[in-house]
Amino acid sequence: MSPLIPPNSSSESADGAADPGVGLAALTARLAEEFNVGPETLHRVASAFREVRDRAPDLFVPVAGALAAAFAAQAVSGGADVAAVHAALGEWALDAEEEPLERMRRDCQRFQDAMTRGVLRLHAGSADECTETLLALQRFNFLQLALLASLATRSQEEGGVVRTLPTPEYAAFMEIFRTTIESHRQDGRQLALLLLQVGKVEQIDRQLGLQKGEAFMLRLTRRLREGVLRKQDQLGRVSRDQFACLLPRIAGEGVAILAANKVLGALEAPIPIGDRIFDTDAVIGIAVYPEHGEDPQTLVRNAKLAARVAREGAERSAVYNALHGESEERQLRYETRLRHALEQNTLGLVFEPQLDAHTGRIGGLECGLRWQDAELGEVPEVEALATAERAGLVREVTWWLFNNALRQSAGFAKAGLECKLGLRVSASGLLQPDFPEFVDRALRTWGVPPGRLVIGVHESAIAGDLAQVRDLFGRLKRLGLRLGIAGFATGASSLGNLAQLPFDEMQLSAAFVHDMQRSPLHGKIVRSLVRLARDFGLRVTAEGVADGETVVALLALGCERVQGPHVSPPLTAEDIMIFERSGAGLAKLRLSDL
Repeated sequence: MSPLIPPNSSSESADGAADPGVGLAALTARLAEEFNVGPETLHRVASAFREVRDRAPDLFVPVAGALAAAFAAQAVSGGADVAAVHAALGEWALDAEEEPLERMRRDCQRFQDAMTRGVLRLHAGSADECTETLLALQRFNFLQLALLASLATRSQEEGGVVRTLPTPEYAAFMEIFRTTIESHRQDGRQLALLLLQVGKVEQIDRQLGLQKGEAFMLRLTRRLREGVLRKQDQLGRVSRDQFACLLPRIAGEGVAILAANKVLGALEAPIPIGDRIFDTDAVIGIAVYPEHGEDPQTLVRNAKLAARVAREGAERSAVYNALHGESEERQLRYETRLRHALEQNTLGLVFEPQLDAHTGRIGGLECGLRWQDAELGEVPEVEALATAERAGLVREVTWWLFNNALRQSAGFAKAGLECKLGLRVSASGLLQPDFPEFVDRALRTWGVPPGRLVIGVHESAIAGDLAQVRDLFGRLKRLGLRLGIAGFATGASSLGNLAQLPFDEMQLSAAFVHDMQRSPLHGKIVRSLVRLARDFGLRVTAEGVADGETVVALLALGCERVQGPHVSPPLTAEDIMIFERSGAGLAKLRLSDL
């Protein structure tokens, strides 16, 4: 579907001066007239937008940024403000100003295809209405493509709205890299590769859409070109969130380190996207030719390994060394085995009993992941979850854990053990866009009452975008779930966060509980946290209880449940039922009272 591009397309104002706002609005209006995109067309597109969004959300893919907001407003009003939509189109196009034309066309087509499927589903019974709406969508899509193509053409002209050199994508950059290495091989000079990994892109993609994420990367590119890179340096794109920069003919590794620090310094200031600003959260991995590799693929791989080390450490840049390769090989092995475990369904569950202080019976179970691998042996849960993070398997592991834990909870209830089930969720798992909907489906699938599930969140997971977390927690609370905070006072959160979020329970960290009898400081921290929890109306569970003396002290403070080595190690589902029927928990508490 190729638009006709008017040969005299322009984004200049009437007096000939470039004016990005007025000029682009005029260009949009003229193209709209040329493609017959009038008020009736916009009204039909806005109506289709509203109906597909509300009645077929599985097919709905919103337009990026301001354009989505404009159509949402039109959907509410039921009308079509031509000027508002034209202005929104202009803003959306400017966000895509530096993209290659093919990417622009693909983004437009993606919206067109999704809306077409929605219209066909909703109005297939009315042929006339369906045809008219599809024609309006097609005209509107032509308008988008024409506007973007015009901007892409002007971006190559001096003095136009856009003045940016294209950034080579992976294949083109690797060819540049290869020829650069050849020239260095001939004259015996060193070459450095800086692999810049931008951590914020995924968050922007998730919150604002792919188009805004791309605009963020493009503005970052402009900042590097204008303020950091020399004329002879080469910048290329190697993945969604990674840039590679070639520094030719350097005097040594020290020069590369200085250059990396200069890049990171230039990226300290946040980048605005719409009415929001975002830090780059950037790190850099450094590889030097020929010491760290003699071909592009090896140097890129080793620079990526160094970037991973920089991400995991205190510094924001790192130079590759051979130990990074050994660590990477181990991590890759773990990631491969975890994928295998998910495919073969060989992961397991363990449950740690939480004893009710009043009855001595099981008042709750904290569910954990058990990974017993044929090659790796028993893999600790913390290592399993870290592997899932690195491998991009957080969603799959979280889904597996919830489905199987709730299935087992239903089994416990049938056997007569109805108690709270605690499931700890990582920050990445919690912030999956459809997490509340998934939990709701899983609860209904296994017939587990929502009030029986306690979703545990570590303090570190709420130290970021509080508004986003508050919205997510509100959706979970509306389902009837209970929320617990773990590790409070061990991370970067605050009393303000605790006060603003709808928690029901607090889990005292074993780091404080374990030594509360021997360390006066830890004893004071535990007393303060229990008092704080009671002031906020939270139930308190203490983990890491190692002896009866600690149990007595916790009960005296008003702690409702205890768990840890003194109570029981984590058990399989079968052993949990044996533990409950034997009355072992009651014996433990009675013993502690002596």
